[in-house]
Amino acid sequence: MQMEESSMVHQLWEVGLLLRAWDDLDRAVEDVSDEDMLRQIDGGSAFAWTMAHVSNGIDSWLNRRFMGLERHPLIANSRFQLGGDGAADNWPEIRAAVAAVRIPAREFLLGCSAEDLERTVAYDGAYAQFREHGLNLRIAILQNAIHHTFHLGEIVAKRELLGYEPGIFPGSVLDALRLPR
Repeated sequence: MQMEESSMVHQLWEVGLLLRAWDDLDRAVEDVSDEDMLRQIDGGSAFAWTMAHVSNGIDSWLNRRFMGLERHPLIANSRFQLGGDGAADNWPEIRAAVAAVRIPAREFLLGCSAEDLERTVAYDGAYAQFREHGLNLRIAILQNAIHHTFHLGEIVAKRELLGYEPGIFPGSVLDALRLPR
């Protein structure tokens, strides 16, 4: 994470939590081969699928609903949504799509103020409570941070099964929870 981003993130811990969850997830797969990124262990999700899956939430909730952007054609594919089969067939393509989704989301998040976190938008997705009350930006950010961290745990557990060192995770996510004094 760049230094100017860190100082901006420090002001809104919710934003920092999500951005640092991205960093931890990226760190968990940075040494994994392209072949292993596509491997499904015991019928579970491939790491590449998981990266697309968590990016689907960013694309749907932040980029589309809060920024009004078009969905990314690959990441928006229903195979990366809840209930998908966990299979992925092209890690370099998915990696590029994840980056394409994150770039505008990161800019948006870094520009958020505390007041922006109170914004609520109409919601037409699968969660009934949000359809009834709308989707709040703070909740969208926190839900995505939790989702990324959940899948970070999944990837770390599977790293060992593939012969990789497990690493120490979460790392930077814990730093995001250290609030300014």
